[in-house]
Amino acid sequence: MLRQVTSTGDYNLPRVIIIGKYRVMQLCAVGFTVEKLLLPLIDEFNKHYDVTTVCSSDGVSQKLKNRGYKIENIDIDRKISPIKNLKSVFKLYRYIKREKFDVVHVHTPVAGILGRIAAKLAGVPVIIYTAHGFYFHDNMPALKKKLFILIEKIGGWLCDYIFTQSTEDYHTAVNMKIIDENSITAIGNGVDIERFSAESVNSKTSADQIRDELGIGSGDIVIGIIGRVVREKGYVEWIMAAKEVLKKHKNIKFIAIGDTLESDRDGVKSELDRLINENGINNNVIFTGSRSDIPELLSIMDIFTLPSYREGMPRSIIEAMCMAKPVVATNIRGCREEVVEGETGFLVPVQDYGALSERLVYLIENEAVRASMGKKARQKAEAEYDEKKVIKKQLDIVNSLIEKRK
Repeated sequence: MLRQVTSTGDYNLPRVIIIGKYRVMQLCAVGFTVEKLLLPLIDEFNKHYDVTTVCSSDGVSQKLKNRGYKIENIDIDRKISPIKNLKSVFKLYRYIKREKFDVVHVHTPVAGILGRIAAKLAGVPVIIYTAHGFYFHDNMPALKKKLFILIEKIGGWLCDYIFTQSTEDYHTAVNMKIIDENSITAIGNGVDIERFSAESVNSKTSADQIRDELGIGSGDIVIGIIGRVVREKGYVEWIMAAKEVLKKHKNIKFIAIGDTLESDRDGVKSELDRLINENGINNNVIFTGSRSDIPELLSIMDIFTLPSYREGMPRSIIEAMCMAKPVVATNIRGCREEVVEGETGFLVPVQDYGALSERLVYLIENEAVRASMGKKARQKAEAEYDEKKVIKKQLDIVNSLIEKRK
């Protein structure tokens, strides 16, 4: 039966039912993920379905509620914590059972497995998981890796379909028998290629204004990174590489765009502050915190970096490519699918700040190479990472899954 349900905002209260659209639940752990990764998908799905997004209560989710998004807050821990995880499953089960969703679409590792358990128990007709990046990776201890692969296999059994963002994750899932190859698709990742373009930025703002705001001189070369300030994003290696680069070139500014979430307390920020102070590079390293003017900030960068330990299909690299920036990233899943070695940037080993600094110095000293790589990066982004195409692919598959279950 087709139906549209207006949520009351409290899963213990009665609901109002209006015959209309299929009901879809989008689930992740925190509002940050909703705002930074899922909003374009939610906006498009809202045109076709009645969409409710579920995540933990935080300032971002409240802000999205104020903007008119239908948000339900159920606390979901981002780490494995048996008691808290079981409580989350129970609350999710009660809410899903009461609201009678036709589709539950889950995101992020822990929320993804908890949401699939709850949706399966509640008898949801269509359960989908988007693997923004499998948690296990090559640099993980063998036993820990086996455990997380087992969890992913259980998760595969609990759902009807998996979207992977990277092609490598798709092949990994099929080869490891996480799910049948007929129930998985690599959808890629995408951004608004019109918003992330030099033409769009130049029409709205001046690069000089942003440089002045951040204290960056007209002759300075800018090396940037975007991401949550956590250890696994490679921030320690990024600062150590900055120290090595600044031994050879003084007119370099390193800017980090991102913040630390409440659930991200891994102590790395205090370690970074110590490294910056000990090496006397305070005047060359700028942490901007969380920002919304990402295209404008990318426009002042000469080189983009992402020395992560683990990624899915990093959107920040795609955004930098759209802005015609050469990229130096680690040689891991996702990054190596986006960065073409020697053409749009360089790939370096994980936790190897020496290799990172060498590639940065090379690009600093070769302006023509930077320009050529940036041009090719933009061309690749236009051809492969258009957000509209990625979302349409998901919408088509969800429609087909609903039709099969009708």
